[in-house]
Amino acid sequence: MGRTIPSFRIAVVLEEKKWKEFRKYLRNKNDRKVFDNMFSIANLYNSACSNAVNPIRIHPIMMSIILHHYKMLKERTDSFVEFDNSSNDENNDIYDYNNIDSTILKQEIDKWYNFSFVLRKQNRILFEQMFQSSYKYSSAIDIKGKENVRESLLISLIFDQHKMLQINAVDNNNNNKLDCYL
Repeated sequence: MGRTIPSFRIAVVLEEKKWKEFRKYLRNKNDRKVFDNMFSIANLYNSACSNAVNPIRIHPIMMSIILHHYKMLKERTDSFVEFDNSSNDENNDIYDYNNIDSTILKQEIDKWYNFSFVLRKQNRILFEQMFQSSYKYSSAIDIKGKENVRESLLISLIFDQHKMLQINAVDNNNNNKLDCYL
């Protein structure tokens, strides 16, 4: 029985080779080791990545890393507080997770269903929570348009995690800032 496409394990190795030049110019050996560790996270989610049926290999790899970091953040804190660093503007309804107006975002999230389908139940629940949190950025995602929706979704998830890290760092020690990230 022949396969029409290589397994995702092979695809990850090929993608990692594409990023070899980037890795080479990182500041030091420690950064390169962290980069290798970060890239290897995709191996934990190979089934989900191959199920994502995404022609751009780096997108499922990035989603794996984002999900894994979200999972680690979730484990580090007993409970997540909704992060609202913005003003108390009436038009700023960041808790409207059912923003039906964002059909662009909804369609993109639906495309990731196959990715989440093979995740273990606990990871699938976290994945869905993570995606639900992206609706608070739906206006920003929509403004970039349909052609940039995947990148906008990824950056909104990374942005949300960055906010969580900053707030977590401030909560742990009011004067301490987090010097390094996951």
